[in-house]
Amino acid sequence: MAQIPNTKLELHPSMFDLLMTVLAYNAANAPVESVRSGAKDLMEKRMRFTRLYMSKDGEQYASLCMYENEAGEMIWQLLLSAALNYDVSEEYHKKLKVGSRSDPQ
Repeated sequence: MAQIPNTKLELHPSMFDLLMTVLAYNAANAPVESVRSGAKDLMEKRMRFTRLYMSKDGEQYASLCMYENEAGEMIWQLLLSAALNYDVSEEYHKKLKVGSRSDPQ
């Protein structure tokens, strides 16, 4: 029996369109093949499994259900897009506490 995706995200239709636009751009223009293919895969899955619903307030929203690995890939794709638009001015990672394990998983 298939496992139900454990990550759910509800988006205004305009934000869903923006998300898909970012993925389409990455699918066509990312410098690394694995990033391009990851974006294409996410686009295909989002179009196949995302549904439009009506809220109690009468507003439409897109309901996305994803597995953890898909959500992680989605974040990576969004960060790649953001990297083209922002200059890093502070090294926040230097303020993090050091963990006792090399792999958090």
